[in-house]
Amino acid sequence: MHEILFFPIVTQVKDELGQIEKIEDFSRQVFCEEKSIPQSEFFAAGQNEIKASCILIVHLFDYQKERKVKYDNEIYHIYRTYKRKDERIELYCEVKTGV
Repeated sequence: MHEILFFPIVTQVKDELGQIEKIEDFSRQVFCEEKSIPQSEFFAAGQNEIKASCILIVHLFDYQKERKVKYDNEIYHIYRTYKRKDERIELYCEVKTGV
C-alpha cells in the first residue's frame, strides 16, 4: 500500500537584523512505502546512538538528497540511504528528540 511523505522545501529569508533564517516547509509530496526496521539494523544503529524508526522507500528520481522528511505527522531525520536495483531508494529514518 502506498503512503505519502513530505520532503521539505527550504527558503532563506533575512530578518530585521539582516540575519539569514532558513524556513522549512514540508510541502513536496511523494508516494512511498513503509518497511519495518530489521532487528540487525536496529541494533547496529543503536551502537552509533541512532534510534532507528522506519524505512521509507521512494522512487530514486523523487529523492534529492534531503536529510529530513515528514511522514505520518512526524519529522524524521534520514541517517542512511540504500539505492536498490529497482530504481528506488530506501531512506533509513530516526526521530531526534530535542532538535
